[in-house]
Amino acid sequence: MSHSARTETTAVLDRPLLLPLGRRTGDISTVVFHPLGGGLLPYLGLVAHLSRHGPVHGIRALGLEEDEEPDTRIPDMADRYAKAVAALPTRPDLFVGWSLGGLLAFETARRLPGGHTPDLVLVDSSPAPLGKEPEVYDAVRRTVLSEAEAHMDTDALARTERTVDAHLKARTLYRAEGRHPGRTLLITCTGSDDPQQALRWSPHLAGVSVRSLDTDHFGVLRAPHLRQLNAHIQEFTASRSNGRSRRHAPGAERCRAVTAPVR
Repeated sequence: MSHSARTETTAVLDRPLLLPLGRRTGDISTVVFHPLGGGLLPYLGLVAHLSRHGPVHGIRALGLEEDEEPDTRIPDMADRYAKAVAALPTRPDLFVGWSLGGLLAFETARRLPGGHTPDLVLVDSSPAPLGKEPEVYDAVRRTVLSEAEAHMDTDALARTERTVDAHLKARTLYRAEGRHPGRTLLITCTGSDDPQQALRWSPHLAGVSVRSLDTDHFGVLRAPHLRQLNAHIQEFTASRSNGRSRRHAPGAERCRAVTAPVR
């Protein structure tokens, strides 16, 4: 993004949380929701596939920029994200969330105004915490911060660490409530920390299809499993009703790469 374009975007949206990741025209408008730590970098491989079928936006977390305080409650995040999504010129058709992002996709969908119900893709995301203390997630915390360290300076890494800890607190406090009335694709992993996640989600999802990948939590968005993940999502989106209407923003560009910093 050019300096002038970045300045204009910042002025209008004040360091926005909702970022354009792909702007092809197409039948499916998608929003992806950040995992633990708040960044969108893990999704870039998947976004390359999703953007072939329509525009893609991503929601990052508060706490990654200077002078931002990270949220410590999932309902607070979902309230904030629902307002951002509702401001889009085109109603999104699909919410995708991996890990913590699945909980945020579910909760944000429940908060959209006007009865709009996007389809959900939840990727290795359990609605039940593993325990009451953040220490139960120590291995996940170490992995997230180790990967962040490879591409961040000291200040950015410190902000990410603080955001990770805030999200761990939010995760331990969260209990899913309510029910998503639309369609859901739940993708589980054989190496998941919660092999019962499909059962735990069942009271909260009206229409759910379950697929499994033979990998662990962090392998699901990477080769060689990324191709199979994308195939499951394509199968799911292709089965949507042909009569459902689509609206697209006028003047949408044919193709645009990532247009905002993605951590």
